[in-house]
Amino acid sequence: MARASVFLHELDTDRFATCIYAEADLTTGVVQMVRAGHVDPLLLDSAGEGRRISVEGGLPLGLSAEFGRLEYPVATVELDPGHTLLLYTDGLVEQRGADLDDGMRQLTATIRGGSKNLQLLADQLCEEVGERGGDDDVALLLLQRRGAYTPHAGGRLQQHVAQNDPEALSSARHMIRAAVRAWGAVDRSDEIELAADELITNALMHTDGGAIVTVRVLTGTERRLRAEVEDSSSALPRRREAGEAGVSGRGLMLVDRLADVWGVESRGTGKCVWCEFTVPGRPAT
Repeated sequence: MARASVFLHELDTDRFATCIYAEADLTTGVVQMVRAGHVDPLLLDSAGEGRRISVEGGLPLGLSAEFGRLEYPVATVELDPGHTLLLYTDGLVEQRGADLDDGMRQLTATIRGGSKNLQLLADQLCEEVGERGGDDDVALLLLQRRGAYTPHAGGRLQQHVAQNDPEALSSARHMIRAAVRAWGAVDRSDEIELAADELITNALMHTDGGAIVTVRVLTGTERRLRAEVEDSSSALPRRREAGEAGVSGRGLMLVDRLADVWGVESRGTGKCVWCEFTVPGRPAT
């Protein structure tokens, strides 16, 4: 988002653009979203109730570069089976002489009473826009999670965590928790979440930059869940004994005790610290 905003600003026009970008993991139902001045998405649950999802976001593309505000936080939403995510442009909710919030409320009411079939629901929404008229084009994207699904080949989720960004840290923890549950590793959830949290904390405390957190499933002779934390520092972590009054030094000791195996890999100018846990295989269907 930041690069796109700078690019648009450097074109030296008076134009700006709103945008929302989403990555959906089909294994866990986790959707990670970034918003640039765009209207908030809507969520329709399996009971037919619709609600607006608040995505903090940043300024529209072009404007954020002009004003030097290029921060675009990531929001994480987990879709349960039967949930439908609705992304759209403001042409779907804008009405002449009406407040945008009124259009949002009308849209929420429409999807609440609309068809469960995505194609029919999309047609219904577009027909309503045509009937009331509007000056703006409409773009619409519907995404529905139809059921729980764990693939035989491993899935993969990734989250960037910047320093001094508690929301991103919370989002990464949520991502790990969702992956553990979706990939059948609930019996080891406490161990996995604690070990991953230690790796993330170490990267944020002992390096000058943020960290990239990745969780994935590895398949082979046994099925394993792997958590990786990558940072830009080449300094390798050391496992050391903490004194009785020490408040640090126990992180890697915990990882060593909790994980089946862990290690460190060089990654360009930085490194990746990882740990793995054996988890049950995919249940027979």
